[in-house]
Order: sequence, then C-alpha cells, then structure tokens
Amino acid sequence: MSIDLDKLLDFARFTHEIRKVERMILLEGEDHYENDAEHSYQMAIIALFIIDSNGLKLDRYKCMAMAIAHDVIEVYAGDTLVFAPQKDLDAKTLREKKAIEKLKTNWPNIPSLHSLIKEYETRQSPEAKFVYALDKLMPEINNYLYEGRIWRQLGVNLGQVKKIKQGKIDIDTTIKDYHQQLLRIIEQKPELFGEPDESRGE
Repeated sequence: MSIDLDKLLDFARFTHEIRKVERMILLEGEDHYENDAEHSYQMAIIALFIIDSNGLKLDRYKCMAMAIAHDVIEVYAGDTLVFAPQKDLDAKTLREKKAIEKLKTNWPNIPSLHSLIKEYETRQSPEAKFVYALDKLMPEINNYLYEGRIWRQLGVNLGQVKKIKQGKIDIDTTIKDYHQQLLRIIEQKPELFGEPDESRGE
C-alpha cells in the first residue's frame, strides 16, 4: 500500500471548502449562518440519536456516513434556498448533476463517497429515505429553536413551511412522526413567522 500525503492534504483542503458553503439558517444567539459542515455534523449525530432511541432497524453507521456526505456536492453547486423561485430550484437540479460528475472527476479515489451520494439522491434504501427526510426536518427544527429568525426575515408563513415539506418528510415514518409533533407546536406560535398565514384565516 502506498501512502500519499499530498492526496490527503488536497482532500483536507477540499473539506475546508465545505465549511464555506452557507445555509439560510441563523445560529442561535449569533449573526452568522450555519454552514454545510455544521449541518452535516448535526445530521449525523441526530441520526444516531433517533436510530438508537427508537430502536430502528437501520444501519446507523451508513446513515451517519450518508449524512456527512449528502451535501458535499454543494462545494461545486452551492446551496439553494428552499423558498427560492421555481426557476432557481430547476437550475439547482442541473447544477447538482454537474457537481456530482465534477466530484467524481476530481476525487475518483473515494468510491464510497460517490456511492453514498448516489444512494441518497435515488432514495432507494431505507437509510437513504431516513437521511433524506431528516435533512428536510432539521431546518424546521432549527428555525423553531432559533425563534423563527429566518422565517421572519424572509416573510415565510406557516402555509409555505407545510407546502415545501409535502412528499418529502413523509417518506420515512419515524421522521414523519417527529414532524407532525413539531407542526402541532409551531401552529400555536404565529410569532415565529413573517406573514399572517391565510390558510388559518389569520
């Protein structure tokens, strides 16, 4: 086996780029946005918590690895706000396809990384469905914990939050249950949102 320090240094440098990808989540008590590295770590450790505390029959280590890997392509594609116009969301799909190919070209010696990303994107396994649904739940949890700072800043209402989750969180029953419990809480907290929610007659 040949140990190549230069390749390790190159990849370590690449991981620094992951930290530069900002997400539209303001951290609690702070004025800077969550980055992809923070998001992926939180996803991985919460996946472990949910799997163990609920006795789920999932490969916990695959889920953790997938949580860490799932947004790596955003180094090349960038993050897109879920409330963005449809044309921006359509452009995101194309950018991410190109980013997946670029990642394979630049880092061909990490097949497990590419395999995890493909599994996540296709959502064919129970683990991929779990991680995908968790990825949709965590921004909602963080926005609730951080007192709706981004929702208020963007003028997002409860109806919009519900709409963007349809058909996504529902693909995993455990995450769906957590989501339904969270919805019951935030439905009683209109102060979290930036606009009156017409779906509730406000």
